[in-house]
Amino acid sequence: ASWDKVYSKAKQGAPDALKAVGDDGEANQNGVCKAILAIIAGGKSGADIRVHFDSAPFGWPQDAVDGGLQVLLNAGLIRAQDSKGQVIDPKDLERKAIGKSTFKVESATVSAPQRIQIRKVMQKAGMTNMKQGEELVRIPEFIQKCLDLAQCAGGDAPLPIRPNTESLKEIRLVQGNEQLLSIYNKRDELAQAIVANQDIAKQIEIRRPLWDKLEILLRHASDIGGIEPLQAQADQIREQRHLLRDPDLIEPLSNNVTQALRDSLNTLSEAYTAAWDAGFERLEKDPNWAKLDPEQRNALLRPQNLTEATSPKIELGTTSEILQTLSAISISALGDRVAALPSRFDKVAHEAAKLMEPKAQSLSLPSATLKSADEIEAWLSEARVKLTKALEQGPIILR
Repeated sequence: ASWDKVYSKAKQGAPDALKAVGDDGEANQNGVCKAILAIIAGGKSGADIRVHFDSAPFGWPQDAVDGGLQVLLNAGLIRAQDSKGQVIDPKDLERKAIGKSTFKVESATVSAPQRIQIRKVMQKAGMTNMKQGEELVRIPEFIQKCLDLAQCAGGDAPLPIRPNTESLKEIRLVQGNEQLLSIYNKRDELAQAIVANQDIAKQIEIRRPLWDKLEILLRHASDIGGIEPLQAQADQIREQRHLLRDPDLIEPLSNNVTQALRDSLNTLSEAYTAAWDAGFERLEKDPNWAKLDPEQRNALLRPQNLTEATSPKIELGTTSEILQTLSAISISALGDRVAALPSRFDKVAHEAAKLMEPKAQSLSLPSATLKSADEIEAWLSEARVKLTKALEQGPIILR
């Protein structure tokens, strides 16, 4: 009698569930539990165990079989596995699933003090909600957390090489209580690796964004002359995996690349402003331009991107401002804009002349390389002839 109470208490994780049948001893000394252990051997299904003890000469009630199994599970003397071979937490083994589960005798036992040490190691890996008796079923979670941590503690250059995880693979090769004992025996090694990997992962989390920003800066600086020594320093950091080196090599290098970009942008900005001012100064002196109203002027300036709205916004303060500037226009594109300004103002002046003289014809003078006064006279004569002949057809706009 009362084996139903044994089962109920054992299912709740009570270590003294056998008291319900008047037994204060260890599970492996209880008559019912010893008999169940004896027939499990290398492994038996719950259904086979029930049939065995239901038959002669036993004739036990199912409460006794199920209660005995649950007590043995709680004591760590046997383990239950589902159809996929996964270990089942004793608290999660429903009674209706006992028949479909496979039970195996543990070849090793784990003491309560050992389990405490195992839980401490697991807690270091972030498993803070560990409870007594959960150690075995949570080993897969523990191994995965350790593997994930090792994954975060290294990687492709310039990150350090990922830590060795052979000890975790060795734990996976055994089962049941042997896994727990493997963790216990490696507890110092595992604890040290967890703490070290957590520290490295935190350092990587801080340094990695700095490296990513440096790479972006260097890509923008590829068009700058003389950037090669700075690129070489970055290549060395990558090749030697010096992301976490102390003192930090990345921030000083980023500052140098930023300054090189700032200097280049500043030079181009000044050149742009000079060409811009010169272009408008030329237009102001153009008699045709003077005759145009503001609307006509804007109509000519807009297609050539010669309005304030279309001028590049160049911010040279912080690294973030420089990156924002470069995201809108690259060094090479800004250089092209500067080089193109004179011809764009030429086109505006040409279009202004056409507006004032609709019948005017465009004319280009012959190009030449002149090395002497005689060559100049010859070129002038040729140009005079060309201009005189064209003038017979109407007003001329020189390009």
